[in-house]
Amino acid sequence: MVKARQRIWIGLMMLLLILIVLGGCSKATKSNSESPQSESKSNSETDTKIIKTVDGDVEIPANPQRIVTQGYLANFLVFDVKPVGAPYWEMESPYTMELSEGITDIGQIDGGSVEKILSLKPDLIVTVGGDEKLNEQFRKIAPTLVIPYGTYHEVHDEMRAFGEILGKEKEAEEWLKEFDKKVAKAKDSIKGLIREGTTFSLMGPFGKDFYVYGDGVNRGGQAIYQQLGLTPPKLVRKDLIEPKINALSISQEKIADYAGDYIFLDISGEAEFDENDPVWSTIDAVKNNKVFYLNPERFWPYDPIAVESQVEEIAKMLKNHLEQEK
Repeated sequence: MVKARQRIWIGLMMLLLILIVLGGCSKATKSNSESPQSESKSNSETDTKIIKTVDGDVEIPANPQRIVTQGYLANFLVFDVKPVGAPYWEMESPYTMELSEGITDIGQIDGGSVEKILSLKPDLIVTVGGDEKLNEQFRKIAPTLVIPYGTYHEVHDEMRAFGEILGKEKEAEEWLKEFDKKVAKAKDSIKGLIREGTTFSLMGPFGKDFYVYGDGVNRGGQAIYQQLGLTPPKLVRKDLIEPKINALSISQEKIADYAGDYIFLDISGEAEFDENDPVWSTIDAVKNNKVFYLNPERFWPYDPIAVESQVEEIAKMLKNHLEQEK
């Protein structure tokens, strides 16, 4: 079942990983600096407002009723707003599955989705974009917000941005208040169990390549580094976290350079990974049984609902393991 559901994400995530690696630091910086913002300007006669995006100002309904989303389903569901359409791979996420009843599957982010979206008569489309010709077709259907993948590097920024889009700023702050309490509780649960200076890395094979991940949208990175405050190896901080690069493809010979005292390992994208390989098996964390295997179903999603759960899951993993070590 896990492998079958992984395939749902492989096409999108392979594309996204390529964009990450090729885009590098400058693209990530641009995305974060140009995240959509509301001008807090509402026209009482037309009941619309202006949102600033990477494509300029976009006028959208002040209270959209028929939303179609591609890449941000959970960002609406967390506000108890149910879009009329979304891709099947988002609806099958473990974090949205039980909340997705009644939402129409619009398929992949490609030309085949245009007719489906048109039939839903949306009054707002929110998409990760990527194909400008496709975005132009969406704009002919309804006001369209293009929010590129990786725009939001932190859950507080993401929640507040969607709170503005939906006119639910108060709800965003209330949710974040509870989120911060849960993070504090998770951190307290492992307080005193981790020796000062202990490092944690997030890495693993995807397809035919091996990746190391930073503190952004990949594989629970935000939960591990930003929320729980676990210490990354120096190279991870230097090459990924400081320049805000989400993922970096590395050669097998360099794995040990990025490996921490503990490793969170993601094996996905139908990767064939030999754990008996001499390079891997001689890494200290591997030899000392300090590797945590991540479930791709639960650690690929990067929305606020997922991050909230991942914080608690990572803390539980660590607590159970570290208590046994003692």
